[in-house]
Amino acid sequence: MNKIGSSTNIAIIGMSALFPGAKNLCAYWENILNKVDAVEDAPDEWAGAYFDPNSTESGRIYTRKGGFLGKLAEFNPVEFGIMPNSVDGGDPDHFLSLKLARDAIADAGYTDKPFNREKTGIILGRGTYINRGFVTALQQSMIVDQTLNLLCQLHPTLDQDTLNSIRQELKSSVPPLAAEIIPTLVPNVVTGRIANRLDLMGPNYVADAACSSSLIAVELAMNELISGRCDMMLAGGVQAATPAPIHMLFCLLGALSHGKIRPFDTSGAGTLLGEGVGFLILKRLEDAERDGDRIYAVLKGVGTSSDGKALGLLAPRLEGEVLALQRAYENSGIDPDTIGLIEAHGTGIPLGEQTEMQTLNHVFGQRQGNFPRCALGSVKSMIGHCIPAAGVASLIKTALALYHKVLPPMLCDEVNPALEIEKTPFYINTEARPWIHGEQTPRRAGINAFGFGGINAHAILEEYRGWGLGTGDWGLGENSQSEIEQPITNWSTELLIFSGDSKQDLIASINNIQQILQIDESISLANLAYTLSEANTQHSHRLAVIAKNVPELQTKLKQALEKLADPKCTKLQTRSGIYYTANIKKSGKTAFLFPGEGSQYPNMLADLCLYFPKVRAWFDFSDETFAGIWENPPSRFIFPFPTGLTQEEQKLGENQLYAMDVATEAVFTAGMALDELLHDFGIKCDVMVGHSTGEHTALLASGVSRVKGKKQLIEMKRLLNQSYKDLEATNSVPKGALLSVGAIEPDFIKTLLNAYSGRLHLAMDNCPNQVVLFGSMGDIDEAANQIKEAGGICMHLPFDRATHTPLFEEMASALRSYYEKLDMSAGHTSLYSCATCSEFPSDPETIRDVAIKQWSSRVRFRETIENLYDEGVRTFIEVGPSSNLTGFVDDILRNRNYVAIPSNTQRKSGLEQIQLLLARLFVMGKEIDLAPLYKNRQVTSVNLDVTTVQNGIKKPSPILDLTLPIMQLRPEFAQSIQEKFHSHQPADSHFAPEKPNSLTVLPSVEREEILSSPREAKEILPFPSRGEVEPAEIQTMALNQPLQTFENSRVSSEVSLEEVRKIDAQESFATSSETPVFSDDIRLAVVSAHFDLMQEFLASQGRVMTSLFPNPTDNNGSE
Repeated sequence: MNKIGSSTNIAIIGMSALFPGAKNLCAYWENILNKVDAVEDAPDEWAGAYFDPNSTESGRIYTRKGGFLGKLAEFNPVEFGIMPNSVDGGDPDHFLSLKLARDAIADAGYTDKPFNREKTGIILGRGTYINRGFVTALQQSMIVDQTLNLLCQLHPTLDQDTLNSIRQELKSSVPPLAAEIIPTLVPNVVTGRIANRLDLMGPNYVADAACSSSLIAVELAMNELISGRCDMMLAGGVQAATPAPIHMLFCLLGALSHGKIRPFDTSGAGTLLGEGVGFLILKRLEDAERDGDRIYAVLKGVGTSSDGKALGLLAPRLEGEVLALQRAYENSGIDPDTIGLIEAHGTGIPLGEQTEMQTLNHVFGQRQGNFPRCALGSVKSMIGHCIPAAGVASLIKTALALYHKVLPPMLCDEVNPALEIEKTPFYINTEARPWIHGEQTPRRAGINAFGFGGINAHAILEEYRGWGLGTGDWGLGENSQSEIEQPITNWSTELLIFSGDSKQDLIASINNIQQILQIDESISLANLAYTLSEANTQHSHRLAVIAKNVPELQTKLKQALEKLADPKCTKLQTRSGIYYTANIKKSGKTAFLFPGEGSQYPNMLADLCLYFPKVRAWFDFSDETFAGIWENPPSRFIFPFPTGLTQEEQKLGENQLYAMDVATEAVFTAGMALDELLHDFGIKCDVMVGHSTGEHTALLASGVSRVKGKKQLIEMKRLLNQSYKDLEATNSVPKGALLSVGAIEPDFIKTLLNAYSGRLHLAMDNCPNQVVLFGSMGDIDEAANQIKEAGGICMHLPFDRATHTPLFEEMASALRSYYEKLDMSAGHTSLYSCATCSEFPSDPETIRDVAIKQWSSRVRFRETIENLYDEGVRTFIEVGPSSNLTGFVDDILRNRNYVAIPSNTQRKSGLEQIQLLLARLFVMGKEIDLAPLYKNRQVTSVNLDVTTVQNGIKKPSPILDLTLPIMQLRPEFAQSIQEKFHSHQPADSHFAPEKPNSLTVLPSVEREEILSSPREAKEILPFPSRGEVEPAEIQTMALNQPLQTFENSRVSSEVSLEEVRKIDAQESFATSSETPVFSDDIRLAVVSAHFDLMQEFLASQGRVMTSLFPNPTDNNGSE
């Protein structure tokens, strides 16, 4: 046995997932981030006659909603050395578990990599529910025999050959009961099969703890590793199918919702069931590090408990749930205050959610301060409740959240106010948000799973930080594992580029792609975009297209071809994202423009944080810089909570984003993140400019301000922030109001300034149609009225400081101590000042003078851009949030030859705007590198040869049938049996009543009255008298008549077999010549009624009867 250390840290090194709407792990994660609701209606045949949306009776299902695998349940038995004839009649849990176990091992990198199979085991969370395998065995044995016995009782004249043919027909309509499917009928063999097929020789068994099964399986697997009995473990959960009878039981409990499953929502009225399979590959952390495994997350511990003496077996109990959480945190040594995400049990059942919130409040305490700190979610809102696989669905989601550093969303339309979440440390996370984290402790998360029968589990996960910092330009936040990080594969939009030596070559290339997309519909947009980016893209005729999906790409390519058909078309630019240039030429110099305060906005760059880890790392760094210094980290205001705040708290957060310290920090962080991202794309500039406080960013980005590594950068940022605080503390910063003014002649502004004799200041000259004025609130309001009367446009800005006016000169001098501590010299890129409209000098002391001067000088952006244009700059790229500076440039250089492009704008997603920037630079002939768009994504090259594509389309894998097998007869066979029945009917029979469907089975009270009055009975009961039918005909009565249809089958249940015996015992019916009604006649009605009731519960037998008799359901039995 290997020597085991004291650590209980268990690494998750591989995962696999198959859940509603998601065929693999990548699709599962993407669906979560994209808020895909995979709950849908089951097909009509799934529930059949059981479905009744208005029924509350047992044996009925009032909803067909659920999370179903459907066509995603692909399984090719040949891949696993399994005979195909052993699959159809077996339990699909076995086969999908095997496939997912193999996929998890592959994800861990051990398909070909050797590992100790003797010390690798499998523990699987699984329930013992009705499934295809069990029903196959029942249909082929008990049910077919029971059906034939009933037929014999109802139709004793059936000959043996006919019965044998019916038997064979019924048996052949369902999968065969062969020796090959027997293993699938044994619950624990599901893990035995995995061990057998994958050659694993550690322990293998299943754990059934209802909804907690998966987490219990994980805890057991951890124990195997901690003890040293195993070196690698597979753990997970499976619920491959939820057939109608399972839903029937939940309907009987009233637990299912009629529509949506919405945990923690005001509309929450029940759960919905889901199907799925998930696996984890676990190793001891030190072993995973030693072996160089990719580590998704680290399991710190699992706490379990039982509810004890609760109010009921199926009711949650607060004390039991609390105990599970307490044990998890005590055993792991983790402080609950360090948890940033809770994946709740959250089933949509109100009582369960109220109890769960009480549990969390008990363990985590009440809210401290004005803002929550921990996200709350439930993946069940998207896939349903997968019962034994629910825990692993949650655990996989949480591990991916830690790995990608993303707070995943859940579906919740309106938070239930009864939960009083505003008083708790939690908020319902309804959007995919970057998990910004500047604390010294790693990101951490907890997972709840509370099962039927009072079995509770809570797992704690932690992000892996073990391989040290990377070697990026600034050494920020990303460990070396980011090199194998796998961000989202299918992005919201893709950039596709085409090029050719001539327009005709370009057209031919586009046509080729169109043809390939028509031949092979399976080609993904991401793979095609990647393939085109790797092709020769340096030709003179270039086209770039941004598309959301393949159909949109096909439409845009068609539009492009129509435009290119015009010989005069040499340039194309559409709002929809199509760009084309013919015969590209050099386009002059490029300038980076860094915006200042006022450009920030809530959730800026949020999606870029999800796609590009370096962007998120800058915001992590910002939080880290002020951890322990600010009461709330900057990210709390930059990325506000989507729920969990009162209106006052929301307003507080919005205002804080425009406070001097937060605003400058937010803009600096966003600018540096975008600057580094653009450099990754190979986008270079010849000159940089900072607008207002954007000069901080420009100083650092240009290299004029020199910082040696992360630690010194933190010191610089804290020093600047302290300078702001010192200024605020003196209460000497001039305050007033700022007014943005547009659509007014410059001479009017000059006259206005002169009229106010120094009380009104021109703080910013941005462009011909926008300037910013500063003054007292009274003067600004008065000036605004005058400007509006003159036809101008005014808008108050959310700032009150007198920066960029002479009033701030004393404050600017106070900032000299900050600049004197910075290492300054000529940078690697030319830097222009908006205070001087010229390039920064190279002397350190003079650089400081110019940097300080900008605080009390007018921002002369218009003049600076004019000077850059005169210096040969023709491309202006805004590097920061919003697109304000781009608009200024457009106004300044109107009708001249230039291009101004923002790297970010509030009008488009961050990703699409970056792609638009790249597209425009590409068709301009600028050097770019598209590799960062595909780094660490699971993309592969597409064959662009039409002939090869035509010959290489793969056939899809077989799809497992997850439904229950139902016996039925082929129509032609049923017809032949019907003909045999009718051939027994005498030609002169008077047996058929005038109204064959009018049989009414009466309640027992009314029947007793009829039996006591024979004459009335004869008039009511639709049977012939003894004088009308010969005794010999009585035996074949039912065979010669169409079956009667009960108008109300529920009434039939009141006629019991005991009452049949009482009827037989009444001699008056056998002897009265006045009322010739026989016991056989009554037996016909009673047995028919009884059999009708049975049909409601035996659907397969109902199908048989329907096939045999065109007009069911009244049948006669004879004794």
